Amino acid sequence: MLTPAPVRGSARSGSERIAYRVLGDGARTWVLVMGLGGRAADWGEAFPHALAREGRVVLLDNRGTGASSQPDTPWSLEDMASDVLAVLDDLDLGRASVLGLSMGGMIAQELALAHPERVERVVLMSTHAGGPQPERPPEIVALFLPPRGTSMETITRDALRLITGPGFADAHAPIVEELVRRALAQPTPKRTFLAQVQAILSSDRRERLGALGPPALVIHGTDDPLIPVEAGRELARLIPGARLVELPGCGHLPHLERAEAVLEALRAPPAAG
Repeated sequence: MLTPAPVRGSARSGSERIAYRVLGDGARTWVLVMGLGGRAADWGEAFPHALAREGRVVLLDNRGTGASSQPDTPWSLEDMASDVLAVLDDLDLGRASVLGLSMGGMIAQELALAHPERVERVVLMSTHAGGPQPERPPEIVALFLPPRGTSMETITRDALRLITGPGFADAHAPIVEELVRRALAQPTPKRTFLAQVQAILSSDRRERLGALGPPALVIHGTDDPLIPVEAGRELARLIPGARLVELPGCGHLPHLERAEAVLEALRAPPAAG
């Protein structure tokens, strides 16, 4: 069967426009929500197309990134969850499974808490429950404070080397270079990074996750230097019935580092909510 050509569109979310594209077709719909500073293109091609062979996949540019509008005022994770809801409405989708990476997982939590009737299943990958976070290695902290004049190319390449698992960047240089190219083609403004960081720091969901209704799957790499695996374990403990999948040797980007393992986890029956 031929895979339908991607559908591109944009949804109105308040005063913002949220760009999206749709791959594949089928009864199940997956919505993929990217992390800090990222855009839909950062999912790469292999993982979303593999998922699209089993259903429909919606990829969106978070507000301030990619082809979405770029607000000049602060916003919250709740605002970004409303953006995802606007995309579902624009596509006339009553319910969908939502997979969020890093900050995208925080957005997915907010969506599932506020609109459980719209979320069939929530997958929280390389993310946390909010609140105080553990100290991180100095080289990881330095990613957020690059020396003045450092090029976006250097920042992106260094970040991918540092946040992925040991040896991944050297062994998969073409993947790294493709992501660098995509980042340079659609650069994320500094004000967007700052707004997203503030949104993350302002959110603590730990006291609310006990009421999260949709079935939840938590996926976390054991060698994630950006959000340590202990945060994923805490997240799974806080959500009733959540299933935890740990990926040995994997860093912060399981959809690139361990795509087949992620797909296998998604195919497994969801835990009861």
